[in-house]
Amino acid sequence: MKITNLRITSFSFFLIPALVLFSCSKDNDSQTDKTAEMIKEVRETTNTYKSHAAALEAGWDTDLSGCVAHPTEGGMGHHFGRLEFLDGRINRLEPQVLLYGADENGNMEFYGVEYIVSFAIHPADAEPPVLFGQKFHPNHEQQIWALHVWTEKENPKGMFNDWNPHVKCE
Repeated sequence: MKITNLRITSFSFFLIPALVLFSCSKDNDSQTDKTAEMIKEVRETTNTYKSHAAALEAGWDTDLSGCVAHPTEGGMGHHFGRLEFLDGRINRLEPQVLLYGADENGNMEFYGVEYIVSFAIHPADAEPPVLFGQKFHPNHEQQIWALHVWTEKENPKGMFNDWNPHVKCE
């Protein structure tokens, strides 16, 4: 009887963590699939804006920053904002900013999107907003929460990293 209880206890000791690990892995896979689907929707929605002229006409017509680059981290490019979207909304299909940079011919190339929420709307000391399972990060200099998403320009640092070493301002 004691051997059977020991076997059951030992079996349970290994089985329960394995089930929890499998369950967590399944949840992570589900979140990854959901995020991939949401990113696909953003790409489909912003596909028209590969044409910079189309983006300007649709309202992303204010260059909020000029071309932004860091001496060692890479760049972000130009941040073209749609000012009416700077109202605190967090809607993946309505990014506040479209990111562009000049290609070798001087034409504007579409890089991705950025979501912005002002500290005046969502205070800096509050929990960060979340989109795509990613927390926005605070930019105290600009007084905003921000989340970059490199939907079109490959970023070796990751899709949600601010700086992209493939982006240059020249």
